[in-house]
Amino acid sequence: MISIALRNLLGEKTRFAISVGGVAFSVMLILIILSLYQGWKIKSSEYISHVDTDLWVTQSGSADISNSASYLPESVGKKIQVIDGVAEVNKFIGRPVNFKIKNQDTGTYIVGFDTDQPVSGPQHLVSGTAKPGDGEIVIDKVLAQKRKLELGDYIDVFGEKLKVVGIAKGANMFLFQFSFVKAEEAERILHTQGITNYYLVKVKNGELSSVRNEIKKIAGVDALTSSEFVEKNRRVIDEVFLPIITVLVLISVLVGIAVIGLTIYTATVEKSREFGVIKALGGSNGQLYRIIFEQSLLSGLIGFLVGTAATYLLLWIIPYYVPVFVTYTRGVDLLLVFGLAIFMSLVASYIPVRRIASIDPALVFKS
Repeated sequence: MISIALRNLLGEKTRFAISVGGVAFSVMLILIILSLYQGWKIKSSEYISHVDTDLWVTQSGSADISNSASYLPESVGKKIQVIDGVAEVNKFIGRPVNFKIKNQDTGTYIVGFDTDQPVSGPQHLVSGTAKPGDGEIVIDKVLAQKRKLELGDYIDVFGEKLKVVGIAKGANMFLFQFSFVKAEEAERILHTQGITNYYLVKVKNGELSSVRNEIKKIAGVDALTSSEFVEKNRRVIDEVFLPIITVLVLISVLVGIAVIGLTIYTATVEKSREFGVIKALGGSNGQLYRIIFEQSLLSGLIGFLVGTAATYLLLWIIPYYVPVFVTYTRGVDLLLVFGLAIFMSLVASYIPVRRIASIDPALVFKS
């Protein structure tokens, strides 16, 4: 019976293309929105989550890089260093700034780091060097694409000309991108001599809890584990942007279900006369069900494959034109959409198959 299903599908190539195209478009729409959702959810905190530290020491009440400020005197760092169980203490100097790139106002988050111990430096270098010197800066790939910057270009930060010597990836927080300079350069540009924004503390094995409790005893200071700090910084994305994308995901699923259902239903109904002939020639209702379900499964499967291929093609092309369009496609999302496409194909074919099964074969031959 699969040969009959194939002949029905391929007999009218235009109708077959429309049927597969409807499924493919729905699959593509759902997958792109799901990938965008996962991209915002996972990639927004990629840089912070990869900073190699056990504890983030912050000013009390400040744990959100994008929406709050933290200023700690050097005396806090000295007190942390003498706590039993502390293995290493590093400064994190940084703040969001607005500056000009090629006469355009641009926002970024300047991070100053120790180039000899690049705990908070750029993590995934694309080109150039990851160790900027005096008057030099490493920028994120998204920022470079947005402003068409290349190695050797200069940007103006508070009247200081900084030469782009490196381009990295993984430092895009959507609201802004991180850029990196050496610690001394950041202190001079941002006027933060004598203070730091955060202390990054690594502890000896098994000492995390005790070290954290000791740090919290310092007045005006809080200590968060790396996972806690990441979660707090992800909250602005989770609370502001993800609900919007969640609505878009639900809408795309509903639209996809409607398109798949309508496409398969129409393709099945239009073959009613052919199915009536099969029944008149002795075909049973069970055989009709098999033919129609096989047609629907084939349409759903081919549409899913075409839609998935189109999705990956678009997700590869779009970032070249919209750099902040960061996506992440999970295998579980592919399985979810595959199951949805097949399920809707079968449901959509079940509705007309009941009508076709009740056709009087004698009516088929009436002119």
